[in-house]
Amino acid sequence: MRSLTRYLAIAGLCLAGFVGTAAHAGVIIGGTRVIYPAQNREVTVQLTNKDSQMPRLVQTWIDDGNERASPDKLDVPFNITPPVFRMEPGASQSLRIVYTKEPLPTDKESVFWLNVLEVPPKSTESEEHSSLQFAFRIRIKLFFRPPGLPGDVQDAPKQLTWTLVNDGARRALEVRNPTPYYVSFQEVALAMGDKLVKSDESNMVAPGGTHRFPLNGDIAAAGTQAEVHFKTINDAGGFVPFTAPLKP
Repeated sequence: MRSLTRYLAIAGLCLAGFVGTAAHAGVIIGGTRVIYPAQNREVTVQLTNKDSQMPRLVQTWIDDGNERASPDKLDVPFNITPPVFRMEPGASQSLRIVYTKEPLPTDKESVFWLNVLEVPPKSTESEEHSSLQFAFRIRIKLFFRPPGLPGDVQDAPKQLTWTLVNDGARRALEVRNPTPYYVSFQEVALAMGDKLVKSDESNMVAPGGTHRFPLNGDIAAAGTQAEVHFKTINDAGGFVPFTAPLKP
């Protein structure tokens, strides 16, 4: 099992970024993020092998933000089972994630990442034919949410404040998050009348933190009517639009 785990980890780190026109991922995750309420004994995540013909070999692990770290080198306060398994065509598998009770902040959310690596079976083609094997890795956020946090996570985007700043040779929107929740963005733009200047970046801002979104376009000065248009990603993975004024 150890050698198998090592093989899968190496395959994920080396091949996860490569995609071929004839290759496709077979395993899908039931959701785009995982929310772990601290009071829960565990949470489950559903996987499905949508390929009706081929099985998949799957490895799962949780990282702390270092996406290139080998799974056996990570030290995170979660156990995940099963860590390595085979998924038959069309089959489903529940992942069980358990918090190990190691100390985490109680006054704000913490974020980790769930990794699902799939490796297709060896090709049955003759050795006379060339073929490539692809490993696919899906990586989604896992938010650990302590109980009793002030406010409501759904209202966190309304508490954000925005400022137009210089970011090197470009202008950028700087967002400040005074809440104890992470806020993830799908889209950020500055609206000035009928002109909309977008940012190519979609990221998240940490509790009590700030983040800058560089803008694509020349902005000499924003008028008094300028405002920020942005979309956040809620717990269910949906996009929610918001509008906010610029802070002077």
